[in-house]
Amino acid sequence: MESCPNIGGKEIRKRWITGYVSLVITALYFIYIILNDIGMLKIFIFFPAVVMTIALLEALDKTCIVNAFFGIKNMGQKNQRERDVDFLKVQRSKSIIITLKGTVLALIITVVAYLI
Repeated sequence: MESCPNIGGKEIRKRWITGYVSLVITALYFIYIILNDIGMLKIFIFFPAVVMTIALLEALDKTCIVNAFFGIKNMGQKNQRERDVDFLKVQRSKSIIITLKGTVLALIITVVAYLI
């Protein structure tokens, strides 16, 4: 079982919008870091970067990390309980992977920003 989406339609669009807005904020902050020596404040790039990476990964996998842990799916109309135990296991494992990937990518962005 490779993919068991738990979001659809508007929810996926919300993740794309959140990801792109966070990408712009991260890029602007990165440019600000390059132009100004702000010292330790460079590490604050982690927050928009983690929002960006997790939102974009959620949109790509069509899996909401919060819904997966609560056993909910929202495919466009309203929230429903996920009845299939196997789907729920896959969604929960995907949500852990999304969280780890997003955090690692945000940490890499933070380290690069800090070393500049």
